[in-house]
Amino acid sequence: MSEKLLLVDVDKCVRCYACEIACKQENDFPPGLRALRVVTVGPREVNGELHMDFVPTMCLHCDDPSCSYFCSSGAIVRRADGIILIDENRCNGCQLCVPGCPYGALHFDPEKKAVRKCSLCVTRIDDGLGPSCVQHCIGGSLQFVTQEELDRITRGEHKIRIGKLCYTSSKWRLRPVTGQNFL
Repeated sequence: MSEKLLLVDVDKCVRCYACEIACKQENDFPPGLRALRVVTVGPREVNGELHMDFVPTMCLHCDDPSCSYFCSSGAIVRRADGIILIDENRCNGCQLCVPGCPYGALHFDPEKKAVRKCSLCVTRIDDGLGPSCVQHCIGGSLQFVTQEELDRITRGEHKIRIGKLCYTSSKWRLRPVTGQNFL
């Protein structure tokens, strides 16, 4: 089976929050804790018109996750398929990794006394399914795709891939910054 990644099409997000709810339910997160957030960008002026975007954000499953350098217990591990996981049994709750993530994707769960984040619903992936957020996305903004599918879907659009996530948009102008493209 080809390795898959999460495609986030910013143009298609309708801010329904179905992805956030699906994530909370699938992962049994307590009130207030979210591993996936829909961020509102705008309003901003584009070609003389007001425009708003809604951007689903979660752990990027970085190729070289900085959070793991701050983990004193070795609880942050990378699977062979590139998915970054936190072993809640090994997490000592010190929370040093939380500010170590430059994307704000790690959160302390006071009920479990461990740091938690998006796991891309790894148990669903292991069962041949996609992440719960993808299954419940009514706008088609979230897709779980192979590299070949990604290339076909995003042909001609602006895109940036970091780790296991790829953001794309036909509206946003992505500019090179230190050798990479960012939204």
